[in-house]
Amino acid sequence: MTLLNAFRPQDNEVQLSELARRTGLPKPTVHRLIKELVDQGFLERGRRGLRLGHTLFLLGSRAPQHQLLRRTALPCLHRLNEATGGSAYLSFADGPNVVHLDAVHSPSLQTMRRTDHGSVCASAARQVLSSPVPSERVGGRQYTTVPGARGLVAVSTPVLGGAGTPAAALTVVGVMTHLRPEIAARHAQGAARSISRQLQEPWEQPPC
Repeated sequence: MTLLNAFRPQDNEVQLSELARRTGLPKPTVHRLIKELVDQGFLERGRRGLRLGHTLFLLGSRAPQHQLLRRTALPCLHRLNEATGGSAYLSFADGPNVVHLDAVHSPSLQTMRRTDHGSVCASAARQVLSSPVPSERVGGRQYTTVPGARGLVAVSTPVLGGAGTPAAALTVVGVMTHLRPEIAARHAQGAARSISRQLQEPWEQPPC
């Protein structure tokens, strides 16, 4: 856990030497722990270092509250994908990390690496999950826009919980030349409001 906790919210990939510095562990120990965590899927090797792996995210998605959130949001993700032409992501915060709970991917982004859109999505989702006031508003509603690699852009808006704080983030990822952030934000906000209502009053609300 010490090694996993060394990852920070802004990290995409971290080198072994930096993990050793952050944890204070000897490099041989860090090397051994990395091998074990990679074998179990908790870490993955990237081009520039290590990143958090799929197994870690999968465990987080198995929590009962996240299963309910995922079931509720899935129809909205499909409609958001159809309305915007972008990939639609549902994410939540796990400490300093962002976990992508579910996604409906756009066929137009198939030529790009999933790690590219997952990375820009995480950056945008992190902003709305960690801050009560994202950078832009549409009709009084908050959202944030983050540019990414390979001409990608992510538009993210919070799914509010019962206390009015972000319980999850709904994010649309697309190519800058095709995705209009203001329009994507309106669709995402409508979907986020629908998910919030269904989670709080499931017996009264129709599906998204």
